[in-house]
Parts: sequence; C-alpha cells; structure tokens
Amino acid sequence: MSARTVRAEAPTGSAAPPAGHSRGFTLLIALSASVGGLLYGYDTGIIGSALLHLKGPMGIADDTFVQSAVTAITLLGAILGALLTGPVSDRMGRRPTTMLVAVLFIVFAVGCGVAPDLTVLLVMRFLLGLAVGGASQIVPVYIAELAPPAVRGAQTSLFQVMICVGTLLAYLSGHVLGPSHAWRWMLALAAVPALLFLIGMAFLPESPRWLLSRGREAQARAVLARVRSSADEVDTEMDDIRGTLHTEQGSWRELFQPAVRPAVVAGVGVALFSQITGISAIIYYAPSLLELSGFGESASTLGSVGVGVVLTVFTVLGIYLVERWGRRKLVVIGLPGAVVALAVMALMLPWSSGSPEVLGGGGQTVVITCLLAYFAFNGGSLSVVAWLYFAEIFPLRVRGKGTSLTALVLWITNFLVTLLLYFAADRLGVGLVFGVLALFNVLAWVFALRRMAETKGRTLEEIETSLLDGTFAAHGRPVRTR
Repeated sequence: MSARTVRAEAPTGSAAPPAGHSRGFTLLIALSASVGGLLYGYDTGIIGSALLHLKGPMGIADDTFVQSAVTAITLLGAILGALLTGPVSDRMGRRPTTMLVAVLFIVFAVGCGVAPDLTVLLVMRFLLGLAVGGASQIVPVYIAELAPPAVRGAQTSLFQVMICVGTLLAYLSGHVLGPSHAWRWMLALAAVPALLFLIGMAFLPESPRWLLSRGREAQARAVLARVRSSADEVDTEMDDIRGTLHTEQGSWRELFQPAVRPAVVAGVGVALFSQITGISAIIYYAPSLLELSGFGESASTLGSVGVGVVLTVFTVLGIYLVERWGRRKLVVIGLPGAVVALAVMALMLPWSSGSPEVLGGGGQTVVITCLLAYFAFNGGSLSVVAWLYFAEIFPLRVRGKGTSLTALVLWITNFLVTLLLYFAADRLGVGLVFGVLALFNVLAWVFALRRMAETKGRTLEEIETSLLDGTFAAHGRPVRTR
C-alpha cells in the first residue's frame, strides 16, 4: 500500500504512549515470543530419549526404519506448517497466527502422550509438526519486525537460543524420567510451556509493519512508540515502512523475480546447509547414536545432556558475536571447527555395522569431546544465523512467502536427513555417516564464502533497497546504505 493510500485509523483504547515508553519492552516481546522456539526444541528433541523406551511397547524395537519414521514424521508435518504459516500470517496478522501455533502445540503434545498405539502416535507426531513448522516461520518474523535495527540480530536469535534450551530440557527430562520408562510424560510435558506461550502472546502487540500494510496507521504508530527510543525514530521508521508498501502482498511469482533472486538463493542455500550438515538430525538421535558408538543407556542420555548444555552455551555466544562479527563472518569462522570434529569422529568410529565395543574408554572420551565440539562450532555459527537471516533478507511484500519458502526447504531437508541418518548409521556404520556430514560442512563453508550477503546493522528497508538496486549480494560484500 502506498503512502498516499494509507488509511488513518484511530487506535483502540488509550492514547499511544510516548516514544521510549518502555526500554525493555522489545526484549520482553522477544523473550515471550521465543518460547515458541523452546517448544520447537523440546518437541523435536524429546523423541530421542522417548524412543529408547517406547520402541518396546510399540513393537518396533527391531525396526530402525520405523523408529526413524516416528522421529521424522514430525518434520513432515513441519513442512506443511512452514508452507502454510507465511500466507496465513500475511492475512490474519503475526500475533494471531503465533497464538494459533501455541494452541496446536498444546493439543498435539497431549495427543502424543496419550496415544494408545503406533498409528495414533504417528498421526499426533505429524500434527505436532504443524506447530513446529509454524513456529519456525512466524516467530522470527514477528520478533524481527518489532526489534530495533541495532539489536534485531540478537533479539531474533533468541528464538535459536530457546530451541537449544528446549532441547536441553528434553534431554534432562529424558535422563530424569528414563529410569521409570515414563515416555508418555516426556512427550506430554510440552503442553505446560505451550500454555504459558499462549497466555504471554495474548498481551503482546501486533507487528507495526503488518498493521501499516493493512492501512492501520495510528495503531502501527502506537506500537512503534512503545518499541523505539524517540519520536524521530518512529517517524523515520514509519516513512521507511511506507516506502516499501504496495497495494497488496506480492505473489509467489514475484518472489522469483530477478531483483529478489539473490535473496532467494542466499536464503534457500542457508536453509539447505543448516540441515544437511547434520545438526538437527544428530540432536534427534543423540542418545541412539551414542548407543551405537558403544555407550550404555544411562551414559547415552547423560552425554546427550552435555550436548544440550554445549549447544545452549555456544548458541548464546554466537548471538553475542552475530552483531559484532556479522552473519557471514560468523559462519565462515565457525564451520571449519565442525569439519575437523566430524572428521576425527569419522576416523575413530566404524565404517560398517560392526561392533561398537571395540572403542575403548579413551576412544569414547575422544568421541564425546568431538561431538560436543561439533555442536559448539556448527551450533554456534550456522545454526545461530539461519532463522535470523531468513527474517531479514526478503522484501516486505513477499516476506511471509519468502520465509515460508526457506522454512519449507529447511524442513524438507531436515525430514530427509532425519529419516535416513539413524537408519544409515545402523546399517552402514556411524563413522561413514560422520564422514559424509564432514563433507557437507565443507560445502556449506564454500557457499557462505561465496553467496551470503552481510545484513549486519542494516534496517529491513535498507536490505530491501539493496535488492532493488542490485547491491545485495556479491561474494559476501556488505549491502550499500542509501
């Protein structure tokens, strides 16, 4: 919608607060919305521990492919959720869509916990994936559209931190509840934070960019007045947003126009490599992979807790560095460490479905150390950048569709890698699988070096302008300011 056709609309309720009304309000928004990331992390991570205990009662103890299907089917649902959520949020608004995602988390987490048989469990896991995929698309966009440019990277990356926190909580739940084989409780417990997520979102504002795209100028200004430090910032941002608005949301065809193509290439590439490098699938299967490497059940779940701790710590460190080093530089520096860690594990572990017991205590120490190093270097770089990057690089007219596309690519890749990784490790050898993942990390490093544009310190409107004037991405060179 152009500036000439924007329809002024009086805000409901009291008058808008003065600019800078609450310094911590954007942080509160980011923290509250990023609980969606915690649910994403818990619901995808808990299956690794639950699988150790449910495979017997569900009659799949000797079928690693069906075990992989129980794990991966949530990701299949996430593909559909990611595809639908962008257009839904463009129509309904960012906040109502986020609340709908919270309801899905509640309903289907409980459904997984009470599933009476394998068929119902698979259906509930698939439907839970709708919420997981939806959260992956809408939460980063919602946070990015409300965050000040100077801290947009850090605040949007809270989503990734909360994914790690959710994963850590899943591993802790699995280790604590494992001795009692309470896998139903492991799966159903996610409904508690999901309810808190729903309640918290009820008190947060709508995205000012979405409001202005609907002609609700007064409401958009009122929201900006609460999340910016001065009236001048509010006026400037209102003008910037108007400058990027058109009569209607862009079509899917517009997403693939030449001007937008560099953003699509960068976003799809980051989405693909964020998963094909293995981090999500290893999270889902960490206890089982450690068992294949010769660890006992208790040691496997405890080692997974270590993975969760390291992933969380280095994700926080990555968020600290992403605004200081930039998105591209962080990935280029971090991935070589992941390559080395995977290569060492590949050399130490069998390249066939042989006996894990040949690995002695010292060898197991090296393996777990390298596994933790892999999560530090990959989880603290590429995984930190991915969701932030998707929310930044697309023009407003097609931002919902662009983030849906990248999330779709991410979830399809995640589904395929997850479906195949544990099965391949069991049939072909853990060492071979880690060797292939080391190669994919090398390819990801080359892509980041050549195709990622830097978005550090730029407003969303400046990034959009760089696409239109052809200065977005040239071997990682920074975008040009207007």
